[in-house]
Amino acid sequence: MSGVPDMLDWSAALPEVSYPAGAVLIGEGEVHGRLFVLLDGALEISRAGTFITVVDAPGAIFGEMSALLGSAATATVRAVRDSRLRRTDDPQGFLDGHPLMARAVATTLARRLDTINGYLVDLRRQYGDHDNLGMVDSVLESLRHHQVQACEPGSDRERDAPY
Repeated sequence: MSGVPDMLDWSAALPEVSYPAGAVLIGEGEVHGRLFVLLDGALEISRAGTFITVVDAPGAIFGEMSALLGSAATATVRAVRDSRLRRTDDPQGFLDGHPLMARAVATTLARRLDTINGYLVDLRRQYGDHDNLGMVDSVLESLRHHQVQACEPGSDRERDAPY
């Protein structure tokens, strides 16, 4: 699989949409039912008000996690500058009809998970003997045994607690 040109080719039949700088494409917590492929521009990803990254690579995809899980968005996606994308309002149908695109999405998600696993293992090696990072073991164990089942993203703690 060669990557970006394929994502752009596979999404060629989707309608093109434009968003001005500052526009929110996906709001965290929103059940949006859309999948986007970036043509040009730059999009900022944030979660719980915390900046994660800016993505400006043509062929990058957005909305895939909530589309596949049928759940609310786990992050906010905002245009940093005027951006053009391709969009489907039926991501499940689109991915079902484009198995190579679905595989590319799965590969992207697997890479992200592998990176997160590596990060958690690194934390465990560096700080495993510290009592305040004991949850790293729990997270790693949970990821190791996680199978397909419904989950509710978020936290059970008090949202506005004075921590």
